[in-house]
Amino acid sequence: MQIDPVLLASFALLWLAIVPTPGPNTLLIVHLAVTARWRDVALALGGNLLAMAFYALATLQGLAVLLAAAPSVRLAIYLLGGAYLVWIGVRLVQLGFARRAEASNNATIGGNPDTKAQRPFVQGILTGLANVQALLFLAGIFAGAGLLAASLATRLAAVGIIMAINGGYLGVLAWLLQRERVREVYARYRPAMEIMFGVLFVLFGARLALRELAGWLWPPAQGAM
Repeated sequence: MQIDPVLLASFALLWLAIVPTPGPNTLLIVHLAVTARWRDVALALGGNLLAMAFYALATLQGLAVLLAAAPSVRLAIYLLGGAYLVWIGVRLVQLGFARRAEASNNATIGGNPDTKAQRPFVQGILTGLANVQALLFLAGIFAGAGLLAASLATRLAAVGIIMAINGGYLGVLAWLLQRERVREVYARYRPAMEIMFGVLFVLFGARLALRELAGWLWPPAQGAM
């Protein structure tokens, strides 16, 4: 089986334009970059890339098509993914308010941002899997780029491109955010920043679940002009 270099090159350029789009995966890495050790960030990124690779391979095997044919299963998966992201967000908001109350009582602000993350590898996997809309998004991208009809070697190479570009982008972003000055600023405003991160996670999760739920409750009219 031969690899189609022209197809892969066009796909790589397309993916480079897509990667900077913010989402739950980026939010997780950014939050860990300014709060945890580099090792924890690397573990979370590794888990996140594994989840992305799983979704890419599953899409190439037709999982997105199967979900489209089973609306109730897809709804359940979307609701679970949205609930997980909302749960992360609520925990961060609660932590932010707790830190704010502690800072007020102790007359101090912030604290040491270099803390140990709890199960960062699992966090990376679960956050990546919670973003279920990536399945349908990847299906559209693969179809538009012509990868669904490409050889197996070309499709596997495309998955490698996704992991390399995502890993490179998020890795560089995390490295920049681990600079001492950035972490000092975050430590100074940590309670407010954690509340902000939490609200963003809640918004991502609610949007994921509500959009799918709306389509379930109010399906588009058949034959509408």
